[in-house]
Amino acid sequence: MHALRKLAREIHRRSVWQVVTVYLATSWVGYQAVEVATERVGLPVWTPAMALVLLVLGFPVVTATAVVQGGLPWLRIEDWGDPNDLEGLTPADVHVIPHLHPMYGVGLFTWRNAVLGGVASLALLVTSVVAYLAMWALGIGPLGSLLARGVIAEGDRVLVTEFENRTDQVVLGAALTETLSSGLAESRLVEVVGHRDIASQVARMTEDAPGSPSAGVAGRVAAEEGIRALVEGGVVRSAKGYVITVTITVPPSIVPIARFREVAATEDEVIGATHVLSQRIRERLGESLREIRAGASLTELYGVSPHTTRR
Repeated sequence: MHALRKLAREIHRRSVWQVVTVYLATSWVGYQAVEVATERVGLPVWTPAMALVLLVLGFPVVTATAVVQGGLPWLRIEDWGDPNDLEGLTPADVHVIPHLHPMYGVGLFTWRNAVLGGVASLALLVTSVVAYLAMWALGIGPLGSLLARGVIAEGDRVLVTEFENRTDQVVLGAALTETLSSGLAESRLVEVVGHRDIASQVARMTEDAPGSPSAGVAGRVAAEEGIRALVEGGVVRSAKGYVITVTITVPPSIVPIARFREVAATEDEVIGATHVLSQRIRERLGESLREIRAGASLTELYGVSPHTTRR
């Protein structure tokens, strides 16, 4: 206990608390700035999370550097240095004069290294965001938007089929279909066609009464009506909650060109998770991230914050 009290006193005397306070305050301001930029400029939605991780990783580095550069209270200079260096010093001086400590300015935990680490973290964040936006805008790889890749064009029509409901909630499929359709309808890039809009075509192609088209029928209807893409979804109950999946296909191919997945922990969060899916789909289609972010927030619309698992 005596050693712990001594450590606390020495850390306080070396202004470590002040360093920690400044770091936390600066981190909070920086994080708020990143969140504002994400909303207003249209940065990727994961940008604040990445910034937070980097700030959390930097906290122990800054704290350790402050302690080391201030002198470690459990290391005595008389155990390490030349006894002649102690002439004229009091016992308290031995512990609190930083430049006389054997670890001062030596090793990994220096302010120079701490600053370089902060610069490197900022460079990593900026590089990641720029790389993502460049790949998205140029249609490169799996991150590229479908518009940039030439898969769809502005003004194309997309068909949202009714969700495949594999839960015991009978009305859940229809509710999610409506939520996804409404979310995608906010897009200025494409025109959304609902399954009700093609009921007569479905009836003509099937012997059943008008209703939700199957994947095969939907593909034939899309080809006949000049619909560019199919958006098909499903929801199942799992140990983690409700798993919501959506795929995009371009007829006549039945191979999905994009897949999306969200997990809602409770039934109350399913609608919110589906709205998040609609935003991610709009992003993949190629709509401006700024326009997507400018819409009403998920919390304002539904008052929920679903646990998200992406794929």
